[in-house]
Amino acid sequence: MSLKETTAPELKPDFLPGILGEITRAVSIATETPLELAAGLILSVLGTASQGKFIVQVKPGYTEPVNLWTIVALDSANRKSSVLMKMTKPLSEWEGRKCKELEPIIKKAKSMWQNQQARLKSLRGKYGKAKPDELKGIEAEILEIENDLVEVPNHPKVWSQDVTTERLGSLMAEHDEKMSILSTEGGIFDIIGGRYSNGIPNYDLYLQSHSCDPVKVDRESRGPVYLERPALSMGLSPQPEVLRCLVDKSGFRGRGFLARFLYLLPQSTLGYRKLESEPVPEDVEKEYCDLVHSLLDIEAKDEQGEKITYILKLSNKAYQEWLEFARVVEKDLREGGRFEYITDWAGKLSGAAARIAGLLHCAENPYQPWAKNISIETMQRALDLASIFSSHALIAFDMMGADKALEKARKIWRWIERNRQESFSKRDCFNALQGIFHKVVNMDEALKVLRERNYIQEMQQKTGGRPSIKYNVNPELSKEW
Repeated sequence: MSLKETTAPELKPDFLPGILGEITRAVSIATETPLELAAGLILSVLGTASQGKFIVQVKPGYTEPVNLWTIVALDSANRKSSVLMKMTKPLSEWEGRKCKELEPIIKKAKSMWQNQQARLKSLRGKYGKAKPDELKGIEAEILEIENDLVEVPNHPKVWSQDVTTERLGSLMAEHDEKMSILSTEGGIFDIIGGRYSNGIPNYDLYLQSHSCDPVKVDRESRGPVYLERPALSMGLSPQPEVLRCLVDKSGFRGRGFLARFLYLLPQSTLGYRKLESEPVPEDVEKEYCDLVHSLLDIEAKDEQGEKITYILKLSNKAYQEWLEFARVVEKDLREGGRFEYITDWAGKLSGAAARIAGLLHCAENPYQPWAKNISIETMQRALDLASIFSSHALIAFDMMGADKALEKARKIWRWIERNRQESFSKRDCFNALQGIFHKVVNMDEALKVLRERNYIQEMQQKTGGRPSIKYNVNPELSKEW
C-alpha cells in the first residue's frame, strides 16, 4: 500500500444517461454536495425499483440480478440526509400513493378476517361443550373457515433504514421477498455484526439476498421465514471512519460481505460551499419521480397472475464490450496485477458492471425494459462507472485494511509536507501532533514505517545528557519544497 493517499477520479454527470444525470447534477448543485453522493444513492434507488423483476442475461447460462449495494463514504455535516431525502422521494411518494389506493381494500379484508376469527372463537367454544355426535360437524365448520381465511394485504413498503436482521426477514416475506436499506449512517454494520444477537454475526440473509439465492431466517418470536428468491438493495453513506473500523469486525471481509459493495469516496465540499444555491428544478424532479414510479408499477406476473422474471438481453456489440472488460479485469486479478489484494471484490466487478447496465437500461426504457436489448452505448456507460468504482474500491480497501502504523505514518508525513521539513527532531514532531500521539513512544511504529520506506533517515545527536533523536527527510522528496 502506498504511503501517499491517492484521490479517486471524480464521477461526471454525463456518465449517467438522461434524467439520471440531470437529477444527480441538480441535487448536487442544490445541496452543494459531491456528485458521487447522489449518484451512488440513485443507483440503489433504481435497484430498489427494479429488483426481483428483471435479470440481465450476459450470455446463455449466465445471468445477474439487478439489485445493487453501494457505499458513499462521507463525513457528517455534508447534508447527506437532505440528499437521501431527495433521492428517495419517488420511493416514499409511491408507497404513500399505494397505501391510499389499498386502504379501503385492507380495511375491508381486516374486518372480514376479524369476523372469521370471532366465528372460529365461537365454534371452538361450542366444541368444548358439544356432545360426541356434534364434534365432526363443528370440526368441519372450523376447517372450512380456516381454509377460507381472508389474507389481509400489507401496506406497500419498498425501503427501510436500519432494521434488525429478524425484522428484515419479516419485511421481505411480507413484501414479495424484496426490500432495500437506504441510510446515511453505518448502523446496519453494527446490526449485522451482532448488536441484537448477543454479539453473533448474522450474514446469511444479506449474502443470499445479494445473489437472490434461497435462505431461511430464524425468528425468536415467530416461526422461521423461507425466502425463495430474496432481493436486497443497499445504499449507505457512512462516515469514512466506519469503514476503517470494519477491518476489526469478524467475518466482514472473510465472508465476502464487503466484496459485494460498490464504493465511492468523494472529496468533501465543506469549507468550499457558496451557501447560496438553486433548488432542484421542478420539471427535473417530476421526470425523475415519474421514471422511478414507472419501474415500481411494473408487475412481473404472467396472465395467470404467477410471478415471473423478465430477461434483459445484451446486444451482440454490448456483449463483446462487456467481454473485453471482463478479460482485462481477469488479468488484473493475477499476482502483481492491479487487483491482487482485492480479488474478492474485483472478482465480482464484471458481474456488477452487468447489473449496472441492466439498471441503466431500465431507466432508459422504464415501461417495458425487456422489449429491447441492452445497447452498446448503455454498456459503455456501465463499464465507465465500473471503472470509477474500481478506483474508489482500491482506496476503500486500503483504508479498511491498512494497519494503524501506516495510518499514523501518513499523518506524520502530512505534517512534514505541510511544514516543508527537511529535518526535524522527534520531540518537535510529538509537540506538533500531540492530539494523535499521546506519548512519545507511540510514534515509534509510525516513524519506523517512514524509515523503512526511505522517507526519512534517523540521526542521533549527542548532547550533554540523553542523545537527541533527529530525522533528515529524503532530499529527493523534499527538493521541490
